[in-house]
Amino acid sequence: MKNKIYIILAMMCLTVMSCDIEEEAIEKSDMTASKMLPLKTKKLKSTLVAKETPFGGRARHTSLVFDKKMWVIAGNGPGIYYNDAWFSTNGTDWVAATKNATFSERANHAATVANGKMWITGGRVSTAMNDVWYSEDGKQWNLATDNAAFSPRSGHGMATLNGRMFVIGGHENGVEKGDVWVSGDGINWSLATNLAPFGERRDHAVTVYDNKIWVVGGYDINNNFLNDVWYSPNGYQWFIATANANFLPRRDHALTANKKGMWLTAGTRNNDFKYFNDIWFSTDGINWIEAKASKNYPERTEHTSLYYDKKLWVINGYGLDLGNYYDFYTDVWSFE
Repeated sequence: MKNKIYIILAMMCLTVMSCDIEEEAIEKSDMTASKMLPLKTKKLKSTLVAKETPFGGRARHTSLVFDKKMWVIAGNGPGIYYNDAWFSTNGTDWVAATKNATFSERANHAATVANGKMWITGGRVSTAMNDVWYSEDGKQWNLATDNAAFSPRSGHGMATLNGRMFVIGGHENGVEKGDVWVSGDGINWSLATNLAPFGERRDHAVTVYDNKIWVVGGYDINNNFLNDVWYSPNGYQWFIATANANFLPRRDHALTANKKGMWLTAGTRNNDFKYFNDIWFSTDGINWIEAKASKNYPERTEHTSLYYDKKLWVINGYGLDLGNYYDFYTDVWSFE
């Protein structure tokens, strides 16, 4: 009788183990299938919407879609830093909401939209900042805090998920950061993680897509240019989508998203003066395909990109078009 019981128990264990192995095999198979999923080549029509903008050539600015308009906020040009805010509904005609905002001049700051307001954090001129400002109309800017709990920084990312704002990474005095901070009101900031799994980095790109925050590429503490892709469903837990995306490693690129996927544009690997003018698209952060534009836009970095009016937009930045290190672009491009 005992032998029969042992045999039955042994058979049950083997069955359970078999199920576990089969489920694990299915999970691995699904993951492999996802990574091997072929994507159709995207073809885009390029349009030079504006050769020159009234706010002039600039880089290290931020751009947002807010109140059914595209916005350009602050940044720097050749020998000048700005504290202005401009908007447009067509990319050609730009209006200054303010040419002298309450916040100080800055570049390499970060911005997001949350709770019916535009927000900016940090940036630098001679030193890094950790102030937080918001506006409901782009004209009047209000100080949330002049000394946030996170340390002064520039080259960081900012995103809004489920009504909460996140400040991600960046650097201060050349030291890269890997922390993530969260706030619901822009005044009180809490540490989500002191060192996220993606490590210390700056000049990365951040967007929100598929109810997740995404961090792509950048420049790390070991002076490496990166092409990895990370995501988080809550800003606290981070997972890697791919350690080596199809596009070349880079920093100071731009990332935006629509409901169908994420768009990555340009950037630099400036240790060898390599500037990009490519466009990449992904629906899952793992598979990236290069979109073929009907006409190439000039290579650039420190630009901004938006998805607005069913088009991908690339705004300003700088590159090597004229053979100088600082060639600030005044142009605006759209792709559809």
